[in-house]
Order: sequence, then structure tokens, then C-alpha cells
Amino acid sequence: KAVADAVRTSLGPRGMDKMIQDENGEVLITNDGATILTKMKCFHPAAKMMQELSKAQDVEAGDGTTSVVVLAGSILDSTRN
Repeated sequence: KAVADAVRTSLGPRGMDKMIQDENGEVLITNDGATILTKMKCFHPAAKMMQELSKAQDVEAGDGTTSVVVLAGSILDSTRN
């Protein structure tokens, strides 16, 4: 859910940019969901699955990576209830 929440705010025409700083101190500003997810370090199996889901969507369609992760996050959240 945290992974989906991290990219959810970058979705749509009013989506916000994310500022990501790596270990070397380099700063990247983007609103691309695929870029955000590739820069995240995830250890939880479900979070890793969302990263792979985003990569697969990017390879197949070239777009919709953020939407797929938000949808998967909503499905995971609905299984909790």
C-alpha cells in the first residue's frame, strides 16, 4: 500500500513531481511512476511485485505504469477488509 501511495500523487494532470535523492547525493525530479519505482529500494515481497508489475507494463505498453501500481494497491487494500 505504501508503494501505491507513493506514486498515487504523481498521477493525472495535477500530479505532483517527486524529488528523489540517491546514496551519492544526486537529486532526480520526476513524476514518472516507472522511474519512481525503479529508484525505490523495496524489501517486502508485495512491494517488489509492484515494481515488477510496473516494469512489465512499461515493456508491454510503454505507458500506464503509475495506473497499474495504483490499481494493484487498491486490490491489495481491498483484500485486507
